[in-house]
Amino acid sequence: MHTTLTGTGLSDGRPTQAGVSLVELLVATVIAAVTLCGTWAWLWNAGIASSATVDRTRAATAAAFAARSISGDLELSAALQDPPAAYGPDRALDLTHLHPGAPPESVLIVWDPSRRVLWRKASGTYLADHVTRFAVTYYDESGAVMTAADLEAPAWLGRVTRVVVVVVVAAGNESAQAVCDVTLGQR
Repeated sequence: MHTTLTGTGLSDGRPTQAGVSLVELLVATVIAAVTLCGTWAWLWNAGIASSATVDRTRAATAAAFAARSISGDLELSAALQDPPAAYGPDRALDLTHLHPGAPPESVLIVWDPSRRVLWRKASGTYLADHVTRFAVTYYDESGAVMTAADLEAPAWLGRVTRVVVVVVVAAGNESAQAVCDVTLGQR
């Protein structure tokens, strides 16, 4: 038996097997790549699901806020006014609020479909943006929906007893709808 003394200890003359062979390295790399691809796909799908949930929540929150604000304004209103001709009664509400010791306040709520913005009192005061639908429906004293012909009659405002407003807001690929239904004069 032949033994040599090396700096790290005794050796019997055979080469040592330290390190990893190329085949082992390739196998480990393939396993890691397959695992990472599966993980990436799962993370991608989780991100898409999370994004859709965030968009849905954002749209629902904006629509609900707009509907609550409009409901509050309708409940506080002392009278309906004829909206400016540029907007029409199907895309706008013109209300009069009375506050003790103050002059009557005009509150105009308008939907601008080209900018997809619902604003209150001034075009820079948004109730909601990304509004894809804003529909105002008026009901008369018999509970019937007032038609476009009814809304052109001179005294149509005096016949309105109930107003229903539908607001649809989009966020990303999701959208949400909120409805406010207010019977006028009920406090």
